[in-house]
Amino acid sequence: MDAAKHQDEHKKNQSLSSMVYETLKQRIINGELLPGSVMMERTLAEDFKISRTPVREALKLLLQEGWIIWEERRKAVVSEIKESDVIELFKLRDMIEHFAIKSIIESGEPQVLAGSLVPITNEMEKLKGSPTEFMKKDMEFHSAIVDKLGITKLAPLWSKIYDDMRRLDVQSIYPKRDADLIIAEHRRLINAFWNGDVNEALECISEHCAQILKVYQLKHTAKKED
Repeated sequence: MDAAKHQDEHKKNQSLSSMVYETLKQRIINGELLPGSVMMERTLAEDFKISRTPVREALKLLLQEGWIIWEERRKAVVSEIKESDVIELFKLRDMIEHFAIKSIIESGEPQVLAGSLVPITNEMEKLKGSPTEFMKKDMEFHSAIVDKLGITKLAPLWSKIYDDMRRLDVQSIYPKRDADLIIAEHRRLINAFWNGDVNEALECISEHCAQILKVYQLKHTAKKED
């Protein structure tokens, strides 16, 4: 009976820990918790109205994934986003999408993917006035390309890239880019898939990522000068 009770308590803590982890991660991604924001284990436990054990486990996972750092007196602090990390993120994203695009086109069935990307791009047309929703559709477009590979071990890495991209102050990046230009780039990539043109597709995705990175760098250079 004691063993069963202990197991039930463990499952309950795991469930609560997952809830706290997801809630805090989304707050960081959405900008509710900005870099430098402090989170105390005791305060979080009080806010969530739970014990400190699941909060502690949630913070450990956030630490492992780089969302927070530990400071003295057991303070959890939301981590800063360094420009070097951003550049590395875009390089990694570019590498993965290059591999995915090349593999899909060489498989001989890129038209199937092209057909699935059309409705996503059409939805983006309707969301040009909503940067947050537009960005989500943009990442859905790129995720569809990576998911088409069917490599399950790649999923956790791409999921982390997806979350990091959302965190990069996208609400101020996307309005600075012409939404019509982003959509045009997507349609150009779709056409490359229809035509099975691997070189055109690879060139398109490289230019697409480079443009977004350029906007981010210009924005943060301007912020430093203010």
